[in-house]
Amino acid sequence: MRDINELIHQREAESARLHRELERIAAELEALRLAAKLLNENIAEPARAMAAAAPAPKDNGTYAPAPTPRPAAAPAATPTAWASAKQFP
Repeated sequence: MRDINELIHQREAESARLHRELERIAAELEALRLAAKLLNENIAEPARAMAAAAPAPKDNGTYAPAPTPRPAAAPAATPTAWASAKQFP
């Protein structure tokens, strides 16, 4: 049978290890909560800034004017028969 003092010592060591791990996890959890809060603020700020910067479109009940038609591009000039003839020296 084990010595009772050895058993108590092992249990105390395990308890101390678990306590340190629990403190570490609590610190990580607090850091994650802080990070989540900061991320939510960062997400909310650009949305508010964009809403304030971009004016709401005005709807006056009329349609936008139709775009003006562009003239068709003129076809490239084709060379005449004399222009394409071989030039002699």
